[in-house]
Amino acid sequence: MESKLKKLISDTFLFAIGNALTKIILFILMPLYTSTLTTEEYGISDTLNTLVELIIPIVTLSISDAVFRFSIDEDSKKDEIFSISIKILLKGTIVFILISGVLHFIFQYEYTIFLVLMYTTYAIKQLFGNFLRGIGKVRLFVINGIIGTVALVVFNLLFLLKLNMGIQGYLLAIILSNLVASIFMFQRAKLYSYINLEHKNHKLRKEMLNYSIPIIPNMISWWINNAANRYILLFFEGASITGLFSAASKMPAMINLLSSMFQQAWQYSSAKEYDKQDKNNFYSVVFNYYSSFILIACSAIVLITPFISQFVLLGDFYKAWRYVPLLLVSAMLGCYSIYFGGFYTATKKNKMLMISTVIGSIVNLILCFALTPIYGVYGVLIASNMCYLAIVIIRIIDTKKYVKLRTNWFVLVISLVIVTMQSVYETFATESLYFIPGLLFILVLLINSIYLVILKMKKLLV
Repeated sequence: MESKLKKLISDTFLFAIGNALTKIILFILMPLYTSTLTTEEYGISDTLNTLVELIIPIVTLSISDAVFRFSIDEDSKKDEIFSISIKILLKGTIVFILISGVLHFIFQYEYTIFLVLMYTTYAIKQLFGNFLRGIGKVRLFVINGIIGTVALVVFNLLFLLKLNMGIQGYLLAIILSNLVASIFMFQRAKLYSYINLEHKNHKLRKEMLNYSIPIIPNMISWWINNAANRYILLFFEGASITGLFSAASKMPAMINLLSSMFQQAWQYSSAKEYDKQDKNNFYSVVFNYYSSFILIACSAIVLITPFISQFVLLGDFYKAWRYVPLLLVSAMLGCYSIYFGGFYTATKKNKMLMISTVIGSIVNLILCFALTPIYGVYGVLIASNMCYLAIVIIRIIDTKKYVKLRTNWFVLVISLVIVTMQSVYETFATESLYFIPGLLFILVLLINSIYLVILKMKKLLV
């Protein structure tokens, strides 16, 4: 058990290094982008990036997710899995290029070639990266992420500062950095040794597609969910309020970063341990540690939000800090959805992953339209929290058939309620911004610390 936890922690730490370095470098690049690109150019590039994120799961049938999950199994035929995915990627890319060519001929969109190349290079990089994770080459995966980011910096400096290429240079830098990362993985991991296009395992291909296709509406739902709030807010409240909300949305980045790092490691560990006899014990230990950590971390960040906002939300944007506490609650609930979502990856049964996300999106849209005209931004915040809560509840109930968690749900619910109370108080309070939230933080800290100590004494933790 201890070795398994060490493996999970080690993988999470590796992803933490890679993600942290990448985030820092991308943050440092922001002044370069804002000084060399016009607002219109930056808007176009952001739209293209967002569009690529939407296109990839549709065109590739989310096959990279199947590659990751199926290659984890020790008895899996890695070469057949990789070869099948390559063929699906190639066919999808050819169709996408043909459709893009026809649309370009009709509409004469000047960035069509960039869209096609951004999609192609990112889809390849994503597929190669997921295969590396699946076969356990986590360290190489993280190194590749750093190399790709460094390449992005070099190409940006060359194209934007040296050659003054504007938006074309920016887009070309993204394309070439994806290409560098893909070539590095292909050569360093000897991925060419896994390719045999003559493989025709139709049964495996069907199993992989049965796993990956339900992920498509799931990813689209998340995409719509994240974009819809801003558009609904823009419609009812205008661009100024939407700008404040968008700025506030950047603040929960720490919680989102933590959950992202954990997710990458957890998907691997949960799948690897699913067929083991002591899986329930392992899952329970991880959940109790993870839950307590997330609750304490979220409560701590809520507590210091008024302070750190003075340095992050400058000028007129400072008033947006009032939106941050409830955004943090959404991020916290999102961490739980990630944990329970890992069981769908482990079991290769993604139907409820899709259904839970779609239901959450429907809840979000209904409440957004109902509450935003009345409560403005707070209507959107309520809708977002209810969306994540619905997803978490559905996944908790549904995954009971896969795993029996040994945890105290009362402690979890009480802690969630306290953090929510802390967030609501800080959102609307005009005084005692630190005293009462501070007391509530101490309460969350004590409850979860004592709970972990009790579990340790009962030898339910390692």
